[in-house]
Amino acid sequence: MILTAVNMKFKKFNIIMIFSTLLLSALSAPTTLGIKLENNYAHDYYSYQEMTDLLHDLQSQHPDIMMVESYGKTNQNRDIWFVKISDNVEIDEDEPGILLLGAHHGDEKISFELLIYFINHMMENYEKENTDDDNDGLINEDKIDGKDNDNDGEIDEDPDEDRVRFAIDNTQIYMIPMINPDGVEANTRKNCNPDSLHGVNTNRNFGYDWKYYDLFPGRYQSFWATQETSGNYRGSGPYSETETQAVKSVAESFTINISLSYHSGAEVVFYPWYHTTAKTPHENLFIKIGEAMGEISGYPLWTGSDPIIPRYDGTLGTSENFLYGEHNIFAYTVESSNKKTPTNPSTVLRICEKSVGVHLYLSERVQNLDNTKALLTRNIDARFPFLSTLLNRLFGNLFPDFFF
Repeated sequence: MILTAVNMKFKKFNIIMIFSTLLLSALSAPTTLGIKLENNYAHDYYSYQEMTDLLHDLQSQHPDIMMVESYGKTNQNRDIWFVKISDNVEIDEDEPGILLLGAHHGDEKISFELLIYFINHMMENYEKENTDDDNDGLINEDKIDGKDNDNDGEIDEDPDEDRVRFAIDNTQIYMIPMINPDGVEANTRKNCNPDSLHGVNTNRNFGYDWKYYDLFPGRYQSFWATQETSGNYRGSGPYSETETQAVKSVAESFTINISLSYHSGAEVVFYPWYHTTAKTPHENLFIKIGEAMGEISGYPLWTGSDPIIPRYDGTLGTSENFLYGEHNIFAYTVESSNKKTPTNPSTVLRICEKSVGVHLYLSERVQNLDNTKALLTRNIDARFPFLSTLLNRLFGNLFPDFFF
């Protein structure tokens, strides 16, 4: 497969690996461990400062299609960078939007690396002419979709530059590549809130259905959610963390139709609900889009069980429940690697390449996506928040056209 490495770090590691191969061959140094050479060098992930410098450099080179803005400061005074990619980037155009999130958990580094790669890919290919990347006399015949479209035994070896242009010209692409930069720098799951002994899990701090902890403390493991030493400590209150507030502010400021929140530790795609087995009013559409993404990435879609009477258990405080429940956004979690932080450079590169294909697909799919249907009757929900939420979750799947 021909790789068009748009990330300078991948180029650097290719050079290192080539040099090392030559050196080892010259010395004829055998290995007794049976480790392949490519596994001897760990991928060099971006640091927060390196990402910051890159984002501002790319913005200066492509000011018409890329904008970088701080959406708050962390406890350790790091900016939470928000990126927008679109033609006429300074204008809030009447176009559908997608939101891409990385590094809720600081020790899941592939979750932000793939978004940095995607930004690079979009900037490098927007004005690039359609190219025969694999030198077979054909142009753009094997786009990034996980398939061998030209039956040559190779996959995704001739990316389609026109798809990049279409995405930027017709979509508002929003990103927070590194939601939790303090956690990234400390290599910790949680953030570095000094008011907590070990920080707060930023993906347990969103406020949608927060008080289910009080309604069903046993089912939602309230004990662990309220213990500061727990990896799932939710924080002192909903949206108490600046990282969570940044995501909330973006969701409230822009028209967003689909979102992906990247994590690692498995290879699977999830979608709401996270706190109940009740099905969403948009279940079929969630499944269609999720399975289409899976054809590109290879990650299966987890649909869960479907009991006649929905059960209440699972996870509260996630960005997906918040984005879908409060803003009607088709919100997915993508677990992108079985390893939290894969180190094999070729593995990292392939994960990043597949994510580009997923994002370009979403930019096309979102053009005719209808998710304007209200989830809750807001005037009732405001007055009886728990009752209406419970009724909707219990009976919404039985009466999909009526919301309590």
